[in-house]
Amino acid sequence: MTVFVLASVAIVLVLVALALRPLWTGARRSALALALALGVGTAGLYALLGTPDALDPAQVKAPETLEEAIVQLERRLADEPGSVEGWVLLGRSHAARENWPAAAEAFGKAQALLPEEPDLMVELADARMRAAPDGRFPADAVALLERAVTLRPDHQRALFYLGAQQLQAGQPAEAAATWGRLLPLVDANTAKALRPQLDMAREQAGLPPLEPAPEAAAGPSLAVTVDIDPALASQLPPGGTLYVFARTLEGGLPVAVKRLPAESFPVVVSLSDADGLMPAQKLSGQARVLLMARVSRSGDAGASPGDLEAEALELDVADGATARLVIAKVVQ
Repeated sequence: MTVFVLASVAIVLVLVALALRPLWTGARRSALALALALGVGTAGLYALLGTPDALDPAQVKAPETLEEAIVQLERRLADEPGSVEGWVLLGRSHAARENWPAAAEAFGKAQALLPEEPDLMVELADARMRAAPDGRFPADAVALLERAVTLRPDHQRALFYLGAQQLQAGQPAEAAATWGRLLPLVDANTAKALRPQLDMAREQAGLPPLEPAPEAAAGPSLAVTVDIDPALASQLPPGGTLYVFARTLEGGLPVAVKRLPAESFPVVVSLSDADGLMPAQKLSGQARVLLMARVSRSGDAGASPGDLEAEALELDVADGATARLVIAKVVQ
């Protein structure tokens, strides 16, 4: 039983790592809530691949490779076709092997079980595009992307793919508008990669280029890693907003704050003077700050019952200083 458990955990961890591949080369990792569904852990994989009797080493051989895990998943799903997590795992596994038709079929089964889940819509649209002989988004994939953006207007991956499809389809003005919605949602590195594509779309549409990006503010920059306690992962609200901020030790308004979709953890957030609310009170003017992180259900910056937050942490302000916050409690 121990061998099976360890092998199961290893396979799940590999698949979760594959799920967090970058949205663009060199950009930050995409924020997919489905990573939580993939991390079902030993109990989830056991439910998919085994029964109590099957844990007897004399009766079953634990999967040692991705191919063996796929075979066992397919067998189990033939008996339990209503397992969303199982179909997602199977789709991710086929995607890791670049078997895109099979990945699209598996994601399609999962999406049929959760038809209004934006993350699944984007996964399925992506797989169908990659499976298409011409490398274009087919009509049903376009419909999925449009629906995902309707349900979650700040879905970064859906907005990027939809803009790419619009440019592909000879609609540069629409692509420019879609990517224009995406630009303020992403971090500085991703924005730097996106701006040339956005300017290209604007040029094709006969629109002027964007104004140059503002220069980064001088002063120290803090790198804050925010993670979530696995015990609270299931309580992460759909469409929730993550606030990461630094306050003076005396309290008051934050001297730096970042707001981003609460979709994937861990996430690394940079705080600097560019993230300040008031010119008179800057991060660079503090010797030490109180770091905080909160997932807001409503999107408001103020704490409300049911929000998820991390224990506050003090940190010396110095360029390159790092800290880790773990969201591990529910606001009462």
